[in-house]
Amino acid sequence: MSYYNQFKKIISYLNYIFGIYLWVLIIYAFLRWTGLIKRVFMQEHLLGEYLSLPIKFILSFF
Repeated sequence: MSYYNQFKKIISYLNYIFGIYLWVLIIYAFLRWTGLIKRVFMQEHLLGEYLSLPIKFILSFF
């Protein structure tokens, strides 16, 4: 039973981190849409690039 509780705790932490990640993505998309964050030529290592890394990692499995 303790393994089940540890598993639940790990899943709850992952769920919390994923929720924060989604909110950051939503805020970033809103700021890009309103034009407050502009993409300038030759700036590949911005916040958008770092935010897309987990999505690229997950999609690499499929």
